[in-house]
Amino acid sequence: MKIRISLVHFLNSAPLGWGFLRGPYGKDFEVVSSAPSQCADQLAAGEVDIGLIPSIEYQRIPDLEIIPDISIASLEKVRSLLLIKPKGKTELRSVALDTSSRTTVALTRMLLREKMGIQPEFLPHAPDLPRMLARCDAALLIGDAALQVNPEDYDTIDLVEEWVAWQKKPFVCAVWACRNTGKLPEELPAIFQAAREWGLLHFPEIAAVYAKSLNLPALFLENYLRNNIDFYLGPKHLEGLNAFYRLAARQEIIPELRPLTFLT
Repeated sequence: MKIRISLVHFLNSAPLGWGFLRGPYGKDFEVVSSAPSQCADQLAAGEVDIGLIPSIEYQRIPDLEIIPDISIASLEKVRSLLLIKPKGKTELRSVALDTSSRTTVALTRMLLREKMGIQPEFLPHAPDLPRMLARCDAALLIGDAALQVNPEDYDTIDLVEEWVAWQKKPFVCAVWACRNTGKLPEELPAIFQAAREWGLLHFPEIAAVYAKSLNLPALFLENYLRNNIDFYLGPKHLEGLNAFYRLAARQEIIPELRPLTFLT
C-alpha cells in the first residue's frame, strides 16, 4: 500500500512535491493536493500518513514528528503572506483572515498585538480580496492569491518582513510532519530530502506550469521561488520556529509549548 502524502497546492510548496508528482520518487507515495489548513486536518484525522502542515499545527496535533532539514520558510521577505489595506486606509478595526491559513493567522495576531500594539476584530473569510475588504478594514491573504495581488493597487505589509525586522530570525511557514507508527520506512527522511533537491533543480518547469494557472509571468514566479522561499530547516530556522512558538504560547494561541521532535 502506498504512503499517503498531503501536499499544499500552492506554488511555494511545489518544489517539495514535484519529485513525487513528476519525478522519480512517486512510485511508493500517493499525493493528495490540499490547502494548508486541510493538510493539517487530514493528518490529524489519520487520513494521510505525512502532511505538509502549517508550522503552528505541530503544536496543536499530538504525537507528531518533523521530517528533518525541510521546510517552507523565508529569510527576509516572502511576497506571499500579505496584510492588505485600501490605499490611504489608516484605521485598522477589523481584519479578514484567509481561511486557507493557520500559521499566518497566528503570525498576524502576534504582529498586530505585540509589535504594533493594536487589537482589531478578526473575522475568518474565504480568500476573496474584494469581498474581504468590503467587510473589513484589512485582509490577510496567503500563497497564490497573495502573489496575484498588484501591490500598486493597495497598501500592503509583508508579514515575514515585519517578523524578521522584529525577531531577527527566519520565519518557518510549514514543515513535513508525520506520526511515527513504525510503518514508515527508515530511509524516509533521506527520500524527502532527495525529493526536495530534485524539485529545486526544476524551478523553471514548475514556474511555467503555475504561470498558466495563475496568469502570471513564469520569470516572476521563478524569481519568487529562488529569492523569497527557503526550503531548508537549519539552526537559524529552528531559532525562528521556537521564537514563534514561545510567542504563540504567551498569547494562548496554542494550548501548550511542546519541544520539537524529529523523525530519525
